[in-house]
Amino acid sequence: MRVIVVGAGVIGCSAALALARRGADVLVVERGVAGSGASGAAAGMLAPLSESDAPGEFVDLCMAALHEFEPWIESVEQLAQMRVDLVRSGVLMLASRPEQERDLQARLPWQRDCDPRIEYLDTASLNRLAPHLGPGFSGAMHYPGEVQVDARRYSLALSRAAVAAGARLLEGAAATAISTESGRAVGVEVAGERLAADAVLVAGGSDASLLHQAGVHLPLAPNKGELLRLVPAARLAGPIIFAPGGYLTPKADGTVLVGATRAQGRHDLAVGAGSVATLLDFAFGVVPVLREARFAEAWAGLRPTLPDHVPAIGPVPELDALWVAAGHHRNGILLAGWTGEHLATAMLEGVALPGVVAPGRFKPAVTR
Repeated sequence: MRVIVVGAGVIGCSAALALARRGADVLVVERGVAGSGASGAAAGMLAPLSESDAPGEFVDLCMAALHEFEPWIESVEQLAQMRVDLVRSGVLMLASRPEQERDLQARLPWQRDCDPRIEYLDTASLNRLAPHLGPGFSGAMHYPGEVQVDARRYSLALSRAAVAAGARLLEGAAATAISTESGRAVGVEVAGERLAADAVLVAGGSDASLLHQAGVHLPLAPNKGELLRLVPAARLAGPIIFAPGGYLTPKADGTVLVGATRAQGRHDLAVGAGSVATLLDFAFGVVPVLREARFAEAWAGLRPTLPDHVPAIGPVPELDALWVAAGHHRNGILLAGWTGEHLATAMLEGVALPGVVAPGRFKPAVTR
């Protein structure tokens, strides 16, 4: 099967890798540079339970992705001939008010069914695990099984691994239209040239214009997030920290990421001075010693988001041989490998994908 993948972020490159390893002839077209969009801008957390308020089919899918991640990343690193800096850091979800404590403790029964190592820490236990925290935190949920990677290195490794597996990567090539014949996708147009394929997979992040032109009106929108990188005076090891207002992610290189703002519908990548001030105030309140840190950089990314915050993965109902993998929101790093592997088996072997991620659940209008 000849497959064209539109988009060389972690989702598109994971799919290209999985398809190529199964023998497909894969071409990835990317309007910029591989990993230059939301993938490289991410904080790199794989935190399915700490970021979930209630159980459900999508949480189960995310947990499966976490369990499958380490063997997946080992194979990616081997093909790419580079390390991705996986850190088994765990996560702390902090509480500073009684209602936050109650909300966290209410999660405990169902989340322990997913991972019995999860526990609620009182103030004394929290201070032993994270002595660098500022005052005012009365407890925390501890998720020891959650991990993180360097998102930029992961994006680069996936693009290299896909090429090593046999996929071709065409950067600086914007797909302007999906070519169709008799209600079927038969390729894409790039720079006025039609590139033929047996199937097309659109994994273009938050940009839904290509799908809309093909009559697929997936309600995909950007959710802008701004982040900072700080370099502490002394290495700040320990878990990822979520607290009201944001998160702190100590990275393998000794830096700390501070994130993230949320602005639905914003398409720009500008970093606002107010956002920087808000994120710094948050960081200093959670870990006061970060006031002595050096400011390294700030950037923004566009989270591809659907109304239910669940991705659309699979064939679209409007056009045969057109597939989509979009809307991963805050779970792109976590779900990249799962998405690639399950898409490849669906496209090449006809194995059904879970209904919770079906693109047709939005009943998009047909305009063609």
